[in-house]
Amino acid sequence: MDRLAIAIAGATASGKTTLARAVADLLPCTILRTDDYYRRLDHLTFEERCKVNFDHPDAIESELLVEHVRLLLAGRSVEAPRYDFTRHTRFAETHTVVPARFLIVEGLFALCHPAVSGLCDVRVFVDTPEDVCLKRRLARDVLERGRTPVEVIERFSGHVAPMFRRHVLPTISLANVVVQGTEDVVSSAERVLGKVREVLAERSQPSRGSSAARSLETSAAVL
Repeated sequence: MDRLAIAIAGATASGKTTLARAVADLLPCTILRTDDYYRRLDHLTFEERCKVNFDHPDAIESELLVEHVRLLLAGRSVEAPRYDFTRHTRFAETHTVVPARFLIVEGLFALCHPAVSGLCDVRVFVDTPEDVCLKRRLARDVLERGRTPVEVIERFSGHVAPMFRRHVLPTISLANVVVQGTEDVVSSAERVLGKVREVLAERSQPSRGSSAARSLETSAAVL
């Protein structure tokens, strides 16, 4: 089976996860979250972990992420890490991710590492105003991650926003689909689906007589 990877990147709380889920409702796919690949920090105290810059691309174990993307595209299951945002480190337990026809790589750094983005034929950037992202992150982190409002605002202005502008926003140039994080998510998912159809059609062109090409044409027709 010829598989296809879709990268979905954007700012914190831009709507990446919501879009990934909406696309997953339209396609038989597996979602791999780059957030789960933050490096294990068990060797640091909690206080020390709180000072780590999690908004720099080097904060994730990109080598492991690349390996897992390649394995899933090759049709092999992986044991993916699980990240605990309340403790700023990984859970001891992993979780099994099984391959599917489509793979979504979703997260802040989905387009930051060339070895990852290069494996993704469809590259999506969710473009959302910073004030909207801050409002969403404030609500999420206080409710789900045990943060205080002051902590969220200080980290956003001190680390999150500057690192986004320096490392993540420039990756919008790599995207072949740009959606607005404030628009209807179903419409955005349909745009992603349209790009998937386009890529599948392009893949089927060189060797239309081959079984692989016929399979791709069938997939494109179904989509």
